[in-house]
Amino acid sequence: MARFSYEEAENYGGNGGHGFFSLANDGDVAKVRFMYNKLEDIEGVAVHQIEVNDKKRYVNCLREYGKPVDDCPLCKKGMFVNAKLFIPVYDIESGQVKIWERGKKFFGKMASLCSRYASKEDLVSHIFEVERHGKKGDTQTTYEIYDCEKDGTTLEDLPEVPDIVGGLVLDKDKDELQYFVDYGDFPDSDNGGRRKSEEMPVRRRTPATVNNEDTF
Repeated sequence: MARFSYEEAENYGGNGGHGFFSLANDGDVAKVRFMYNKLEDIEGVAVHQIEVNDKKRYVNCLREYGKPVDDCPLCKKGMFVNAKLFIPVYDIESGQVKIWERGKKFFGKMASLCSRYASKEDLVSHIFEVERHGKKGDTQTTYEIYDCEKDGTTLEDLPEVPDIVGGLVLDKDKDELQYFVDYGDFPDSDNGGRRKSEEMPVRRRTPATVNNEDTF
C-alpha cells in the first residue's frame, strides 16, 4: 500500500452518513474540525483512478516510491498514479464526518495549521472556518482557513473516522489488479465490479482510461 507522510509527499506527483466535504462556489464558507491530533497523523494515499461498472473509482497503488513498477500491475501497464489526501473533517453545521479530497500540495497547508495550532494541543480541539476563493470549475481555486475557537474537544468526542482504503479507495491485491488489467473488472467483488455473466472473460488489450493528474 503506497501511503506517504508529509516528509515523503514530494516523492509523489502533483495535484488534484460519510459524504464528501465541498464548497461549490466562490465565497462559500463552512466551519469544521480537522480530525487529526498532530501532523504525524496525516497520511496521503497513492491511488490509480479506474472505471468499473461505468463508474470512476480509486484503487490502491501497490508500489512504494522508488520501487520497481512490477510491484503494481497498474503501474506496470503505464497507468498514472494520483497522490491524494482524503481528509476527515467534522462538519459543524451538519454534525457529520465528511471526507475532503485534496491533492498532495495541500499537505503544506495542513503542515502550517499543525505547526501553528497543534504544538500545545490537538488540532481537533480547534474549530476552523474554511472559505473558498474561486468560481466553480476554476482549477486555480484556493482555500483560506481561519481559526475560530478551541474548546478541548477530542477525537473520542466525535463520530468514528471512516476507513479510506477499503471504502472510498478500493483495496486490491496484486492478483486482483492483474485481473483488472487483463479483463477490465474484478473477480467476485460487489464494490469492485462483479461480473454480470458466467462466461469466460475476454482478455483486454489496453487498460481502462484514466486521468493523468498526480503522477509519480
